[in-house]
Amino acid sequence: MTNEYYPYVSLTGDNPGMLYEVVAAAFREVQVEARIECRPWRRCALMVEDGTAFGAFPYARTPRREAYAWFSDVIGECRNAFFFLKGRMAGFSFTGLDALRPYTLAGTSGHFYEEAFERAGLRVDYAPGEASGVHKVRMMRVDLFAEDEMVGWNLIHRIFPSQAHLFSSSTAWNVNPQHVMVSKRYPEAERLMERFNRGLAAIRENGVYDRIESKYFPR
Repeated sequence: MTNEYYPYVSLTGDNPGMLYEVVAAAFREVQVEARIECRPWRRCALMVEDGTAFGAFPYARTPRREAYAWFSDVIGECRNAFFFLKGRMAGFSFTGLDALRPYTLAGTSGHFYEEAFERAGLRVDYAPGEASGVHKVRMMRVDLFAEDEMVGWNLIHRIFPSQAHLFSSSTAWNVNPQHVMVSKRYPEAERLMERFNRGLAAIRENGVYDRIESKYFPR
């Protein structure tokens, strides 16, 4: 299971996204036929939790998720930042989650940071999809939007192409390894995860992983 998260996952266009291709290639390498379907993030997690689906990606490891899931070897990395309007938040610099309590944030339900924001006591307006956060910032309904750097800027340039210069982003406040989150209730899930990990190691070794990555992130 997965959801739109370009450039990591894409539901439209010719390129399905870097991590989509990585996961599919790792399974192919070990002759496992995998069907990848798309649902909202929270639904993906629920399907993993109840064993309806083998796994979901890309997901970061959190204590709450570890109660019902195992995590594959690392498939990629996300750098999380806060996006804002320059004119509204001039001079904003991230110094820690506790310092964000005076602000209203936009977030995407089902993302890893829900647990961290809850612990920090932050005021967050959640929505099922990432695009909503960009709209809320532009309409000044919130002060900040939490998102991966590449995903956030891609959304801004797609939704507000002529106004992208009005936005800015903080330095990365968190760098998260990403995994396939594997259901503890899915039949033979541990064995399948081991095979996936072997396939992932193989495509890193034979150059397939690097070729996929360079297509989305040219060096």
